[in-house]
Amino acid sequence: MGHPAENRLKPAEIKKRVEKAYDLRYNKGYGQLDYVKWAKKNYGDKSEKTYCRYFLQARHMYEERWKEILEQQLSPAVDEIKKLLEDKDPKIRQKAIDQIFKYTGNDIQKVDAKVDSKVVSINVDFGNNE
Repeated sequence: MGHPAENRLKPAEIKKRVEKAYDLRYNKGYGQLDYVKWAKKNYGDKSEKTYCRYFLQARHMYEERWKEILEQQLSPAVDEIKKLLEDKDPKIRQKAIDQIFKYTGNDIQKVDAKVDSKVVSINVDFGNNE
């Protein structure tokens, strides 16, 4: 048997295996046990623990891709909210604040907003006034 370093895969090969795990997990519906069986049959050169690690890395890859998609969709919305919060009309600013709290699910008793040029300050009171 060779030196352990000789059995190590190059990062590009590991990435390729993680991408295959991603495909099997999210496009073909494989669970971890099914994937490990598949990997043992198709690769056969690593431990079950290593194949489980590839499967877990596929989940991290999925989460990162999902975050990127969300960020691309949210950026224009955030830019629009910033514009509304900087509007000269206090009614428009208040409507923007109301929408923010509506979509975050907060039950607001009182919302005070103060917009100074480019700095936005929002004070929220959840009914704990004394």
